[in-house]
Amino acid sequence: MVAALIFTLWAYRSRLTYNNFMYLLRDIDEAGHSSLASEAVYYTANDTNVYLYFRGDLAVGSSNGIAFHRALGSRSFEDALRFKAPMLCGSDKYMIAYDFGGKSFYVYNSISRVYSEMLNHAIIDCAAADNGDFAILTKSDVGDSVIRMYDNDFNLVGEVTREGYVYAIEFLSDSRLYICECYESDAALYTDFSVYTLGSESIDTSVSVSGLVLDASKIKDVYAIISDTCVSFYGEDGKQKSLQSFGTSDIKFGDVSKDAACVLLDKNEIGSDCVLSVLFADKNGYNIDVSGGAKGAVLCGEKACVLYDGYLLVGSSDGEKKIEIPRGGKKLLAKDKNSVIVCFNDYAKVFEVK
Repeated sequence: MVAALIFTLWAYRSRLTYNNFMYLLRDIDEAGHSSLASEAVYYTANDTNVYLYFRGDLAVGSSNGIAFHRALGSRSFEDALRFKAPMLCGSDKYMIAYDFGGKSFYVYNSISRVYSEMLNHAIIDCAAADNGDFAILTKSDVGDSVIRMYDNDFNLVGEVTREGYVYAIEFLSDSRLYICECYESDAALYTDFSVYTLGSESIDTSVSVSGLVLDASKIKDVYAIISDTCVSFYGEDGKQKSLQSFGTSDIKFGDVSKDAACVLLDKNEIGSDCVLSVLFADKNGYNIDVSGGAKGAVLCGEKACVLYDGYLLVGSSDGEKKIEIPRGGKKLLAKDKNSVIVCFNDYAKVFEVK
């Protein structure tokens, strides 16, 4: 195998370019590496740090670039870049890093940068699908919202232009893209939540949701949508199946997974703190009264995990329990159905939430 590789490199050396090499790396992952384990992962403290759990690594973006970290602090890859407001999004295939309001984006697998591009207009949002497709939300010369669609070979395969203000895009579990386009009516704000299939000439489904959409996912054959006013469930035909309004409560955190939707609400009532609400599309959910001061909330399967300074609160239909952790947690990430990652100032650690 080594001899064949050497011969191939020698025989085709005149045709090997940087772009060809990057293309060959797109499907390569570092086989046999140890995924992020319970040991601490250390990184450089930075006020601009953003975090993403990506293919077994903790990806950390900062003003100095991108780095992938593993158990015991080993660094598998680092890319020195300059960001003012770094943003990360990822899937089972690729991770995309960009500067909010900047014009360049960078695509990574777990061992290298595999693609990058500079656009003519500022980047508003990015989305990555598990099958390798990805999308970039930007603007046109006349100010329309433009969604640039790429396949998993980094080819630009189409553009979706919307005359309204598109503020967010994301891929669903079936690799279809949802588009959030806001508008005003009768002094109230609404969002057109539209689902689009790559290569189609029209939108598959579109529903109007009160407020701004914060997160969404597909749970079996139902769309679960969290806005800043309610949690709603819609069928493939666009018909509403259920709606949970929040009234005067303010959403502190919201998260949607493939199993459920959860929100942490400030009830805005004298003598009352917050409530953690978990909702399902096909069965009754549950509510748990919780304290204020939460720093994050995520779903691990059907369990909801809330980050506080010094402990995790894990809620389920069976009740709640506290798990003590070090103080100073800044960011909470879901790892799998039984564990979460808590990011501190200069290190991160996995905690089980069984």
